[in-house]
Amino acid sequence: MTSLLLIAALPLLLALGAMLMPFRWVRWAVPILAWLQLLVLAWLTWPVLSQSQPLLRLTADFCVDRLAALFMLLTTCVVASSLTHAPYYFQAEMHQLDQRHVRIFYAASSLFLLTMTTVFACDNMGALWIAVEMTTLVSSPLVYFDRTKNAVEATWKYLIICSVGIAFALLGTTLIFASSQQALAGSGSMQITDLMRRASTLQYQWLHLGVIFCILGYGTKAGIFPLHNWLPDAHSEAPAPASAMLSGGLLNCALFAIFRITQIVVASDHRGLTIDIVIAMGAVTAIAASLMLLRQHSFKRMWAYSSIENVGIMLVAIGMGSGMLFFLQAANHSIAKVALFLVSGNVVQASGTKRLNALHGVLASSPVWGILLALGALSITGAPPFGMFVSELAILVAATNPGYWPVAVALLTALSISFVAISLHVGRVVCGAAKPGFASTGSQLASSLMPGLLMLCSLLLGLLIGPQVLGYLR
Repeated sequence: MTSLLLIAALPLLLALGAMLMPFRWVRWAVPILAWLQLLVLAWLTWPVLSQSQPLLRLTADFCVDRLAALFMLLTTCVVASSLTHAPYYFQAEMHQLDQRHVRIFYAASSLFLLTMTTVFACDNMGALWIAVEMTTLVSSPLVYFDRTKNAVEATWKYLIICSVGIAFALLGTTLIFASSQQALAGSGSMQITDLMRRASTLQYQWLHLGVIFCILGYGTKAGIFPLHNWLPDAHSEAPAPASAMLSGGLLNCALFAIFRITQIVVASDHRGLTIDIVIAMGAVTAIAASLMLLRQHSFKRMWAYSSIENVGIMLVAIGMGSGMLFFLQAANHSIAKVALFLVSGNVVQASGTKRLNALHGVLASSPVWGILLALGALSITGAPPFGMFVSELAILVAATNPGYWPVAVALLTALSISFVAISLHVGRVVCGAAKPGFASTGSQLASSLMPGLLMLCSLLLGLLIGPQVLGYLR
């Protein structure tokens, strides 16, 4: 219980401080405390990270295993990086921003961090459902930040579609609980570790229906095709630091919930159910998103569709039962996508437009931003030597098993199409004559610091991930 309170204490303090402390302190105090939260989580989860113990039990309904600990650290890093960049982003618009709106942004971001961290610690399907739903509610102010007509539309679409989806997940949770009543003499259980332990005795018909509804519900939150309509709008209309958190953190939460459901299925000896649904949905999502990337007109929407493609790839890793391949792909995607959203926000602010056909000559106007965009495009498309290349190659190799070869072909096709599409779009944005009226507020070097560090991390992951690291992740 003490560990759970320690995990929740700093985010709650951040949210309260963002609303009460002097405004000049907010912009830097919140990021500093977010990085402190990363250290707290690393200290608390070290026993499972070092493999000295398999499970860190927080309460009866909350526990942390190694995969959950890794995702908690990744999510905290994503939020801390985005909040560290936020002061530079808001500096360009501070003359027209209401301080109250900025305070709400930092408070909502802190609560967003808390709810996402809670998702990974849940060992109860009911608590998992509540935590995933709370991520929607506390992140909606981030989408609504600009208070424009498009922001209002994107927020309502985000709330309505995700809430409908999470209602399906609630039905699925209820059905899985019903499947456990036979195994536990009518008492039933919602504890995930307990369901996994007794999985072979679960009533298959109820389990089958429950898994389908849960995958459909949590899949809506993850942005699977064709339930992805909220994602491009929300990521496009939110300010760049919020878009980074939505793409680099929120999507992982929904996919992690699907992974927990599949663990119960695999333990019940009905693995075919997971393969048929999750892998098929992943392959279709990756193909569909890559095709949508070909005809894009908005800079930030392009990165949103790239996130949907990566959701498909991660679903394939989940369906193949590899939690660590899922994490490796998620980590590489989060790092690269946060960097891209942050630097893209700089470019959009300086140019005054999100339209791809109106953007050109970034390299001539701002060499640092142009280089970061080019490197980010290479990273997110899986080009060597970046980390995404290693994780995607590992998933493709795993998918070459006799039963998975159509999936490997589908993923290879999707990756090829997205590489061509993103390279063409980013090439036009980066190259060419300088855009008239391109003007940035503040230091371009300072606003490039966090995206640059993240791109360096992506490069190091590609260079340093070897047999020892892959062995630890197995």
